[in-house]
Amino acid sequence: MAASNTSIRKVRDRCAAIDIGAEEHWTCVDPGLAEKHIRRFGAFTADLEELRDWLLSLGVTSVAMEATGVYWRELYAVLEAAGIEVLLADPRRTRNPRGRKTDMQDCQWIWELHAHGLLDGAYVPPEMVQELRTYLRHRRTHVDAAGVSLKEMQRAYSLMNIKLQHVIADLGGVSGMAITEAIVKGQRDPAILAKLRDRRCQTPEATVIKALRGNWKKAHLFLLKQALADYQHHREAIARCDAEIEHVLAAMPQRRQDGDGDDFARKRPTGKNDFAFDAQQHVYRVTGVDLAAIDGIGPNAALSLIGEIGTDLTAWPTSKAFCCWLGLCPNPKRSGGKLLGNLPTTANRASQIIREAAMGLRGNKLNPLSKQYNKIAIRRGSGKALRAIAHRLARIIYALFTKRTAYDRDALEPKVTQKKKASMIARLQAQAAALGYVLSQPPKPA
Repeated sequence: MAASNTSIRKVRDRCAAIDIGAEEHWTCVDPGLAEKHIRRFGAFTADLEELRDWLLSLGVTSVAMEATGVYWRELYAVLEAAGIEVLLADPRRTRNPRGRKTDMQDCQWIWELHAHGLLDGAYVPPEMVQELRTYLRHRRTHVDAAGVSLKEMQRAYSLMNIKLQHVIADLGGVSGMAITEAIVKGQRDPAILAKLRDRRCQTPEATVIKALRGNWKKAHLFLLKQALADYQHHREAIARCDAEIEHVLAAMPQRRQDGDGDDFARKRPTGKNDFAFDAQQHVYRVTGVDLAAIDGIGPNAALSLIGEIGTDLTAWPTSKAFCCWLGLCPNPKRSGGKLLGNLPTTANRASQIIREAAMGLRGNKLNPLSKQYNKIAIRRGSGKALRAIAHRLARIIYALFTKRTAYDRDALEPKVTQKKKASMIARLQAQAAALGYVLSQPPKPA
C-alpha cells in the first residue's frame, strides 16, 4: 500500500487559471464550481468582460495567468478592476505539463499549480508607473533608432568619399546637422559648407573643406536624404515623449515639494539624448531620495530605473529579495551535496540599468566602489566583479528607498582598524628598508 503524500495540499478553493493567447484565452476553474470547468473565450473586449462575469458568478477570488507578451495586460486590468486577485506567473514556472501540449492542458496545469500554492506572482507596478514605463521604453526605441539613422548617414558619406564624420566630433551635432541639411538642399561648394560649422568646432576650416570633397552620386545622395529624414523624425518623437513623461511625473504623488533639492549638486548632461527637463529634480520629488547622487547613476539612469521599479519598494520585503528579482544573486544547482553550476536567469531591464551604472565606475580610481571592483577583478575576473558591484548598487538603492536617507559615499570607505593600520605600517617599513631608507613618524606639533 502506497503512502499518501500529505506535504502538498490544496490551499485555494475558489481559484482559476488562464492560458493567455493572441486570439483566445483558455480558462480553467475548480471542477466543483462548474460542470464545464474549462472554457474558451475570445480576446475581444466583449469576450474579456464575459470571462470576468463568468468568474464573478462562480465566486472566483484568485486567478493565475502567464506573462505572455503583452496580451495579458488588458485582461489583467479588467480582472483587477473587478476585485479579483490576479497572479502573473513566469512562463518558465508553468511549462512542461504531462502529455500532449495543448492550450486546454496548459490552463489545467496552471490551475493545479495555483490551487496548490506552487506559483509566485511577478511584480506588476501601479497604473501610473506602467504609463511612465511605456513612455520611457518607447523613448528608448526612438533613441536606438536615431543612432541607426546616424550610422546610415555616415555610410552614405563614406560611399561619397566625404570624410565629414572624421573631422567633426558628432555628426548629429550642430555642425554636422547644418552641413548635412545644406547638402540635402543642393549645396555642393565645400567652402560654403565649411562656414556652416559651429563656432565651437575645433577643426580648422581648411580641413573641413578638404573633407567635403566627394563624388556626389545621385543614389548616395538619396540614401543621405532618407537617413536625415529618419533621424529628424526620431528626434522629434523623442521630444514628444519627453513632454508626455514630464506630464506623468507631475501627476504622480509628490513626496517632496517644489523647491526641495535645489541645493543638490547637479550632474552634467551626458549628451543630446538627455531628457528635455530636469530629471534629477523630478525623480527626487516623486521618490523622496536623490538617486542621481549615487556614483555611476546619472539623472537619465535614475528616471529610467523609476520606470522599471516604481517609487516604492515594499513589494520586496528585504534587499536580498530585491537583488534576487534583479538576477544579481547566485542561483546554484546542487545535487548530492555537489555544486553543478548555476540556474539560467533572465536579467530584466532594471538589472541592465544597474549593470551599466556599475560599468561606468570602473575607470574612477578614487571611488570606493571602483576600488572594490579592482580588488575583486584581480581575484575573480571582471565579470564577477561587475556583478558584485551591481549587487552593491542594488543594496544601496534599496537602503535609500526604505530609509529615505541621502547617499553617503564616505560610508562606503572601509574602516581602518588598528590591526590593519599596523599591517600597513609594517609593509611600508619593509619596502623602505629594501630601498635603503628608514620610515619614521613626523614629530608631533607642540
